[in-house]
Amino acid sequence: MKHQVTYFMLASCLAFGSLPLALHAEENDKLQLSGFARVIMGYLDDANAEYIGYDNSVSFDQQSLIALQADYRFTDEISVTGQLVGNTGKQRDSGIEWLYLTYKPNKALQIKLGKLRIPFFNYSDSLDVGFAYPWLTLPQQFYDTAFFSTFEGVSANYEFTVKDWVINSEGFWGYYDDAFNVASRSVDAQVTGLFGVNTSAAYRGWSFRASFAQGDADVELPEATQFGEQLRQLGFNKNGDWLDPNGTIQFFQLSANYENVDYFVRSEVGKVVGKSGITPDINNFYISLGYNFNPYTLYISYGKRKVYYDHIPNEIPYGVSDGLNTLAATYDFVLTQFSDDKNNGTKLGIRWDWKSNIAFKGEMTLIEANGPISNDFSLVDLGNFDDRAILYQLGLEWVF
Repeated sequence: MKHQVTYFMLASCLAFGSLPLALHAEENDKLQLSGFARVIMGYLDDANAEYIGYDNSVSFDQQSLIALQADYRFTDEISVTGQLVGNTGKQRDSGIEWLYLTYKPNKALQIKLGKLRIPFFNYSDSLDVGFAYPWLTLPQQFYDTAFFSTFEGVSANYEFTVKDWVINSEGFWGYYDDAFNVASRSVDAQVTGLFGVNTSAAYRGWSFRASFAQGDADVELPEATQFGEQLRQLGFNKNGDWLDPNGTIQFFQLSANYENVDYFVRSEVGKVVGKSGITPDINNFYISLGYNFNPYTLYISYGKRKVYYDHIPNEIPYGVSDGLNTLAATYDFVLTQFSDDKNNGTKLGIRWDWKSNIAFKGEMTLIEANGPISNDFSLVDLGNFDDRAILYQLGLEWVF
C-alpha cells in the first residue's frame, strides 16, 4: 500500500500524541481508544464452488478480523483518527484502514482530510463492524459491487433539521491508488478524478438515501492492453478499444428503510456503469425484513445482482489466413472470460445480543446462479457447479 507524506505526518501526530496521553488518560481525555472484532465460522455445502472465500470445508479465516482505533482531539474543532485492521481473509489486506484529520467548526459542518471510507452505500463506514448491522454477512449481491472501499482525499458533511426531518448532505473528492482483488487475483489500479455526493433524510422511523459517485479508472491488465493494442495496429479498432481496461466508472445508489422497536425493513438499489468494454454494467438490490424480541433479532433477506457486458461482434474475419484465424479465435476466447452473470442470495438468520457490546449470530444463505458465472465477484465456479449452494455461518461480534 502506498502512503503519502501527508499520511506519514498524520501517523506521526497520532503516535507521538498518543504516547503521553496514554500515560495520563485519567487526567486528559483527549485520547479515545476503541476497537472491534469478529470471529466467523463458515461452511459451503458444495465442493464445486466458492462463495466469499468459503468452500466445502469448515473455515474461520475468511471474515474474522480485529481492529483498533485511536481518536485524538487536539482542540474542540480539530481531531485525528486512525484505524488499524487485521484481516484473516485473502480477499482483504491488513493495515491502515482509516487515517484522517477532522475539522468541525460547528455542530452542523464536518470536514475530513486523509484516508477515508468511500461512501457508496448505507453501510460503507461500517463494513467491518458486524455489530453495527443485523446480518452476519452483508448482502453480497449488493455490497460486493464496489471494487474498492477507501480513497484518499477530502469529504465535507453538513447536517440540518427541517421540522421533524433530519437532512444530511455529503460531498467528497480524491483518488485511489492501490490494488484490489478480482477472482482471487490482485490487480493494481488508479482512480483519479474521484468524486461523489450523497444525501440522506430521516423522519421518525423512516430514512432515505441517494448517492452518486464517479471516477476515471486506470487498471493494470497487461494481457488485455497488449492484445488490444495488437488489434488496433491491424486495423480492428473496435475490438481493440473494447479490450481497453481504462475508462470512467459511475455508481448510483438509492435506499429506503423503516425501523421501530419491534421490526425493521431495510433496502438498497444500485447501478454501476462502466465505460470500458471489460468493465461490466451492474444492476443490483436487496431487501431485508427483521423482527426484534429483545435480546434476539430474526431476519430474512433477499438480494439479486445482474452483471452484463456490452459485447461487440468479432470484426476479425475467419478463413482469410491462418494468422487471422488464430487472432479471431483468441478474441472469441477472451470474450468467454467476460460472461454475463445473474445470481441471487436469500438469507435467514438470528442475532442474540448477549451483552451490550457482544452479539452472537447464526446465518444460512442460499446462493442461486442463473447461467454462467463471471468469477469476478463473490461466487466462483470451480467446475461442474450446479448453480445452487448453501453457506452456513456462525459468528461472534464484539466492540470494545
